[in-house]
Amino acid sequence: MFELKAYRCPNCGAEIHEALEDGQQFDCLNCRRAFRVLLDESTEEVGFVPLNVAVVREPLNLPRGSVRATATLATAGCCWILVLINARVPGYLLSLLLTIIGYYFGFRRKARSAQSRILNASARVQEPLNLPGGTIRLILILGFAGCAVVLWARDQIVNPAYLEFFIILAGLVAGYFFARLSRGTVGSASGNLINHVKGFLVLAATGALVVLLLGGMYTDVPRLGLTLACAISFYFGSRS
Repeated sequence: MFELKAYRCPNCGAEIHEALEDGQQFDCLNCRRAFRVLLDESTEEVGFVPLNVAVVREPLNLPRGSVRATATLATAGCCWILVLINARVPGYLLSLLLTIIGYYFGFRRKARSAQSRILNASARVQEPLNLPGGTIRLILILGFAGCAVVLWARDQIVNPAYLEFFIILAGLVAGYFFARLSRGTVGSASGNLINHVKGFLVLAATGALVVLLLGGMYTDVPRLGLTLACAISFYFGSRS
């Protein structure tokens, strides 16, 4: 048993003075939440595992992420069809697609890793729509690569809206694959050096872009602004 002079409830933050024992159930008198205590007497660290947590049902009882995957494929599919039939793609659709793609190449992986700190090694992870892991990303990459080829063949890729979209998308995807290829260096001296260099470069690119935009010079050197935006996009993709 290890007695803490003061600690706080992980749910409500109320300060509580009580003797703790590893494995015991702790009931907070302030918020009435129950926790299982994880106590390491050698390091004097205390962890709490919530008990009686309400089960959150996924929308339509589909595998987690299925609704988002369906909305993503439908939205991207509309863009691909518009390109194929040579119809104008609205600017808001391109902006929406960058948001969706950014989620799939970054936020979704982060969100999954943060879902729980207590993992069940025997549990099978359900992928969106019960597809193999990474399928949605692969479809997005192939679909937009095909659109880029079609637009290039029609000499429409130079359209500013399309050009900006694909350059920023290329930075994001390149960063994503860079992170996958350099995964083996995570935690090593070289890996830490790479992270420091990337951090310095993205801050430098961000600072330069801010000066360019607020100084009103972005109309004079549009390619420079787009290059800086691509560099920033690469960083966010590499952090996925």
